[in-house]
Amino acid sequence: MKKSLSSRLMYTYMGLIAVIIIGISIGLSYLITDYFFKAKENELNEKGAEVAVITNYFLSVDANRDSVTRYLSSVDQLIGARIWLFDNHFELIAASERQEDFSQDSNSIDRQDIVTGLKKPDNAQKAVSSIGKQIKQSGAINQQVEKILRDVYDGKRVNSRIFHPYYKEQVLLVGLPVGDDKGISKTGAILLAAPISGLDKVLHDIYLYTIIVGIMALLLSLFLVRGLSKRIVQPLISMKDSASAIAAGDYTRKVEVTGDDEIADLGKSLNSLGSDLDEFVQKTNKMEKLRRDFVANVSHELRTPITIIRGYNEAISDGMVTDKSCISKYRGLINDETIRLERLIKDLLDISRLQRSEQEELEYVTLGHIASTVVDMLDVRAQEREIRLEKDIDDSVVVKGNGDRLYQLVMILGDNAIKYSPDRGVIKFGVFLNEKQEPVLTVQDQGYGIPQEDIPYIWERFYKVDKSHSRHIPGTGLGLAIGKEIIRLHSAKVIVKSEIGKGTCFEVTFKKCTGGSK
Repeated sequence: MKKSLSSRLMYTYMGLIAVIIIGISIGLSYLITDYFFKAKENELNEKGAEVAVITNYFLSVDANRDSVTRYLSSVDQLIGARIWLFDNHFELIAASERQEDFSQDSNSIDRQDIVTGLKKPDNAQKAVSSIGKQIKQSGAINQQVEKILRDVYDGKRVNSRIFHPYYKEQVLLVGLPVGDDKGISKTGAILLAAPISGLDKVLHDIYLYTIIVGIMALLLSLFLVRGLSKRIVQPLISMKDSASAIAAGDYTRKVEVTGDDEIADLGKSLNSLGSDLDEFVQKTNKMEKLRRDFVANVSHELRTPITIIRGYNEAISDGMVTDKSCISKYRGLINDETIRLERLIKDLLDISRLQRSEQEELEYVTLGHIASTVVDMLDVRAQEREIRLEKDIDDSVVVKGNGDRLYQLVMILGDNAIKYSPDRGVIKFGVFLNEKQEPVLTVQDQGYGIPQEDIPYIWERFYKVDKSHSRHIPGTGLGLAIGKEIIRLHSAKVIVKSEIGKGTCFEVTFKKCTGGSK
């Protein structure tokens, strides 16, 4: 069964949280247990050392054993530890007493005697004797007690957690020797056994509290992790849907981007990819349309003069036209169409040659002089429509290029400006150095303008802006295509600024010329 990324993230986080909670619980319980045990061991060792000194005094003055027993019982009540006092012959000589220690042994001592044991010395001694007999009668208990006592008699302090063979419960056992201050003479040993059932209860409460807190933390983290997983996965799902839409050809599908992290960057990149693909597809479709239009236009431009030439030539050859004036007229039309066809083929060959980078070696030429010459040549045509040509040309501006091609470029830009300018308009030609000392050529008219969406395509072959005022303007539509190749061969940059109804400005910037002025 397929699991979603959200589920996998949630299970991973929940597992990690559970491991952390269990680890904290185990570590906390270990620290608390170790703290309690060490604190209790230190207490038993301190109290045991005091008891050893006092009991050594009792033994040295041959005090009544009942007094020792009563003393040990009072210390038992104070520190909560059963105390046994042995001599150096493994004989129990005194022990702290509690009612529960003897409640199950009715044969050894009377219950009423136990209750009043502290007031009756004989009963206290009987209780000690009963414990001693039970130790000796049980070989296992006696053997374990002797092993502990041997370590104490050897001068070792015993600190261990064992199951007490007599009291039948887990205890913290501390054994200390009884003797003089220098430790040379050993008169006995003291064993203190503190039940750890109270600590077990504390640990039980800690475990229960930890489990409850852990469950609450898991439930809380479940909601937090689910929300976090959704916040992480939801943008990915949106990106998947967007990628699927892009793969299906819908490039308008966008990812909702929130935040400023890596996922947001990925969403922005995907949106940018969709926009770029949409732009690329539109441009490809536009170029494909231009290609089809180019084929159609070439066919039309070639077929039209050929058809006219063929028609008039057949009329003359078949003798259908006998009037000399008509024959002369037809021959004139045939000549005009031949020139037109020749010019069209020449332009196509120019584009092809320029695209193959077939050019003469570049040299330093005066751009200002070329522009001035072209303006003078175009002035005759401009006057026919009362168009004024203005010049702001620096004749000293030099570029490295092909003079014939630059002449052709300025002629193409000027010819187009005249074609698309209204009568009595103004066309400005400029040649100057910009702030970077780069040569700049500008041609600005007051024509009809070019729509912004059409500007990237005006350099394509046979492309004409489909406006009513430009449909009947003569020309093959190859001029700017040739101009683009000339600009490319000179490693120049061109900017077209146009506004509908106000005119168009072509700005060509050439590389900075290091050859100096002419």
